[in-house]
Amino acid sequence: MLSATALICGTMMFAQINNSDVTQNGNVNASTVSQTGMTNNSAVDQWGDGNTNTVTQDGVGNDSDVDSLGESNTTVATQTGNDNESHIHQGFVTGSGTNDGNVSTVDQTGNNNYAHNDQLGGVDGSDDNTSNQSQTGNDNHSYVNQCGDGNLSVVAQDGDENVSNVDQIGDYNMSDVLQIGYSNDSDVDQIGNDNESIVCQYGDHNDSYVGQVGNDNYSYVDQIGICNVSDVQQTGNNNYSDKSQTGDYNVSSTLQLGNGNESYVYQTGDSNWQGTTQEGNANVSSVDQIGDSNDSMTLQVGNLNTSDVDQDGEENYSTVTQTGNLNGSTVYQKGDLNLSEVAQTGNSNLSTVIQNGNLNASTVNQVGNGNISVVTQVD
Repeated sequence: MLSATALICGTMMFAQINNSDVTQNGNVNASTVSQTGMTNNSAVDQWGDGNTNTVTQDGVGNDSDVDSLGESNTTVATQTGNDNESHIHQGFVTGSGTNDGNVSTVDQTGNNNYAHNDQLGGVDGSDDNTSNQSQTGNDNHSYVNQCGDGNLSVVAQDGDENVSNVDQIGDYNMSDVLQIGYSNDSDVDQIGNDNESIVCQYGDHNDSYVGQVGNDNYSYVDQIGICNVSDVQQTGNNNYSDKSQTGDYNVSSTLQLGNGNESYVYQTGDSNWQGTTQEGNANVSSVDQIGDSNDSMTLQVGNLNTSDVDQDGEENYSTVTQTGNLNGSTVYQKGDLNLSEVAQTGNSNLSTVIQNGNLNASTVNQVGNGNISVVTQVD
C-alpha cells in the first residue's frame, strides 16, 4: 500500500516539472524566470553586457524563448494560460552585428496564443527598437520583424484567432495595430525611414493591408463591422492616406505612386466599394459614401489634381479620371441609382456634378485646357 502511494505521488511530481535554461556570456546581465504550473519551458541566451530579461509563465505547456546579443537590451515575456508560445530574438543571425538598446515586451493571456519578435539584422546591427505585443484571448498570432534603428511597433489583440504581421525595415518607422473581435487580419510592411501606420479593427473577419516604400509616408485605417477589406499601398515620399469604414462588407483600395499625394476615404453602410489610384505628385482625392452598395473609382495621373466625391444613398456610381495637371472635379450624388462619369484630359479643367434624386445620369468629358463644366440635376 505504501509503495502504491509513493508511486502516485512520484507521478504527480513528475507531471508538474517545469524547465528553465539560462545562458549568460558577458558582464552585468540579469535574468529572472518564474514559472507556475506544469510543463512550462523557458530558454534564455544573453551575450554581451547589461542585458535584462524577465520571464513569467503561469499555466500549462507554455513556451518562452529569448535571445539577446549586444548591450543594454531588455526583454519581458509574460504568459498566463495554456499552450502559449513566445519568441524574442534580438541578435543571433548570420552576418548581423550586435544589437543594442532594444526593448521587447510580450504579454499573452489565454490559450494557444503565439508571439514572435525579431529585432536584428544589418552589418551594424539593429539598435534602439521597441516592440510591444499584447494578446488576450485564444489562438491569436502576432509577428513583428524590425531591422534598422529606432523603430517602434505596438500590437494589441483582444479576442480569438486574430492575426497581425508587422515588418519594418529602415529607421524610425512606427506601426500601431489594434484588433478587437474575432478572426481579424492585419499586415503592415514598411521599407524606408520615418513611415507611420495605424490600423484599428473592431468586429469580425476584417482585413487590412498596408504597404509603404519610401520615407515619411502615413497611413491610418479604421474598420468597424464585419468582413470589411482595406488595402493601402504607398510608394514614394510624404504620401498620406486616411480611411474609415463602418458597416459590413465594405471594400477600399488606395494606391499612391509618387510624392505628396493625399487620399481620404470614409464609408458608412454595407457593401460599398471604393478604389483610388494616384500616379504623380501632390494629388488630392476625397471619397465619402453613406448608404449601401455605392461604388466610386478615382484615377489621377499627373500633378496637383483634386477630386471630391460624395455619395449618399444606395447603388450610386461614380468614376473620375484625371490625366494632366491642376484639374479639379466635384461630384455630389444624393438618392439612389445615380450615375456620374467624369473624364478630364489636359490641364486646369474644372467639373462640378450635382445630382439629387433617383436614376439621374451624367457624363462629362473634357479634353484640353481650362475647360469648365457644371451639371445640376434635381428631381
